[in-house]
Amino acid sequence: MSTCRSCGAPIIWAVTTTGAKMPLDADPDPEGLFVLERGVAVHVIDAKGVDRYTSHFATCPDAASHRKAKPKGTPPSSPERS
Repeated sequence: MSTCRSCGAPIIWAVTTTGAKMPLDADPDPEGLFVLERGVAVHVIDAKGVDRYTSHFATCPDAASHRKAKPKGTPPSSPERS
């Protein structure tokens, strides 16, 4: 277990299905959107009987300071077309 370097909350590290590191709140949350499968954070809609976790980016008051800048040349997000 680790602690968030910004807010000091206990976190655990997982890896997403694409291989990126992802901090999760250390305490399971019945409303969490992720389950851990061998250290991999898997997004779930409905999971019963297993611990669910919340991304620490969703609960950290300083989450924006940890976001990586988009590479130069990345087009801005555009609104959805109807």
